[in-house]
Amino acid sequence: MKNTLSKTLTALILTAVMLFCAVMPSAGASTGSSSGARVSGDLNGDGSVDIADVVLLLQHTLFPDLYPVNYPGSLDFSDDGTEDMADVVMLLQHILFPSIYDIKPIDDRYIYKHVVILGVDGAGAFFREAATPNIDRIFANGSVTYEAQCMKPSISGQNWGSILHGVLPEFHGCTNSSHGPYPSDSPYPSIFRVVRESDPNAELASFNNWSVINSTEIEDELDVHMDNGNDDEETDKIVAYLEKHQPRLMFVQFDSVDAAGHSFGNASRKYLEQINHVDGLIGRIYDKMVDTGMMEDTLIIVTADHGHTQSGGHGGDSKAEMTIMMAAAGKTVVNGVMGDAENRDIAAIALYALGLEKPSTYTAKIPGNLFPEVEATPRQEYMPPAVVRYENQGQDTPEPDSGDSLFDFISIDDIAMYMPLDGDVTDLIGDYTSSKKDKIYFVDGYFGQAAGVEDGAILTDFAPGLNSFSISCWVRLNTTNSDPCIFSNKDWDYGVNPGFVLSYRKTDSGFDIKFNLGDGTKRMDVEGLGMPSDYLNGWMPVIFVVDRNAGTVGVSLDFGPLDTSRIELGSVSFNGIGGVNFGQDGTGSYKAHLPAVIDEIIIFNKALTSAEIAALKQYYKAERVE
Repeated sequence: MKNTLSKTLTALILTAVMLFCAVMPSAGASTGSSSGARVSGDLNGDGSVDIADVVLLLQHTLFPDLYPVNYPGSLDFSDDGTEDMADVVMLLQHILFPSIYDIKPIDDRYIYKHVVILGVDGAGAFFREAATPNIDRIFANGSVTYEAQCMKPSISGQNWGSILHGVLPEFHGCTNSSHGPYPSDSPYPSIFRVVRESDPNAELASFNNWSVINSTEIEDELDVHMDNGNDDEETDKIVAYLEKHQPRLMFVQFDSVDAAGHSFGNASRKYLEQINHVDGLIGRIYDKMVDTGMMEDTLIIVTADHGHTQSGGHGGDSKAEMTIMMAAAGKTVVNGVMGDAENRDIAAIALYALGLEKPSTYTAKIPGNLFPEVEATPRQEYMPPAVVRYENQGQDTPEPDSGDSLFDFISIDDIAMYMPLDGDVTDLIGDYTSSKKDKIYFVDGYFGQAAGVEDGAILTDFAPGLNSFSISCWVRLNTTNSDPCIFSNKDWDYGVNPGFVLSYRKTDSGFDIKFNLGDGTKRMDVEGLGMPSDYLNGWMPVIFVVDRNAGTVGVSLDFGPLDTSRIELGSVSFNGIGGVNFGQDGTGSYKAHLPAVIDEIIIFNKALTSAEIAALKQYYKAERVE
């Protein structure tokens, strides 16, 4: 209380002093500059240091949310390690007696009025293989590298998220199947949020072919001008927009190159021709900025989210998929080869160019040989948030003859299918068939590798019929706004359809797991199977048990006791319209995709006992990390 009263009294005294000083001429503090750099102490950006800057600092100190300050230097004018009323006093003293009271100078760097980021989805580093006359002329005096790296996995959602949020995908959480606007309270804000919080009046724009970026990777209520459409349509809209607007930050995503990569592969003529076509669109945008004078004070960046394989596709860690181009041009950019860079660094580059400090949570950095005043420094990685779930074991799946394999804990005779998912969907038992549908991304798993199913599914022909059976798997889930299938063999469009489903749902109170069984005319539902409160923090084991002798169905999460329910439909078959599929329903085309990575799929030809569930836990060395 005493400290609060002291600050309030100081504020009142300062206010009285400033009212007096407002009618007095400045005693000679620094005045404006025409170089584009901000004068030290010029908080409001009007080119001079005067009483208005002290008033703004006082307002910001007392009410930081109401009075943000867009100032490229430190506000700690008193140099005591904190930003408080002492800094208001110091700035006032500097204005009155500049020869006696020095304040911290601003870093000697040029501040751009605009940053424009043009992203070409799926182009990787293949710009240099295609005819790109516009990119060549735009960056003739710029900083360019064809050896920058994208983030793992080499998937669009994760990489555009890193470009916009300056961190690894496991931090920002954006995926191809994300839903809803990006959370406004995330510790990893988008560059749009950083700019908006520094300047409530800044014009911001995001034009994308792929609507997922605008709808899920940028926070809501930031007043960002957004538009979606195909590459040519969006370019027309961008050119028309730039005729009347000069946004402080503009992000553009072209998608047609990625489509060509999927269809024809990275070595195809059509893929390279599409890069050439998008190069022409980039040229139109650049020329419009030149025509309107915007380019005179703009940092322009062209990059890609990932590359493509020769056969068409991405998601792996091959050089063709992971290596991308990054190019920057502007009046202060070094002409030459950009240093060590990753696409998440674009977030740091954009904020630095605009004179803003990057959030302390960002792991993006300024690459070397980009700005003359910035030397290359080692990247500082942050430790992930504390994980209180099961951790990746960091080891390969134990081999069958290792003495520590699955079959040393569970009898092979009790297993119908076993898919370790170490780079493929092969079933090691061989009694049933399994296959991939659409795109499966193989990433680090609980053991060995695991399958990302957000854009695909794992199909099997296992049909349980009237028999007892169990299913075990590990899942690492992201949030959802729907009810995708963890595994199912029914048409999930209607609950009475024959077959069963274990679905992952968003509810009014959070998220849960739901079981449904139908026989064609009637249905049974078990809802509210509660998720562990920290399930999003890592891997979660899911075990599903159907015991026909006991007439029950049960679910165990985290190797806990089975949550069982009576099978209300009696002796109904558990068969659906096909085999049991993972990440999809029995049709393989349910509208909601599972936002998850799956590992260690095991289908048992019996109802697992509590002792066998404990044996599975022992096999997986599943001790929670607190």
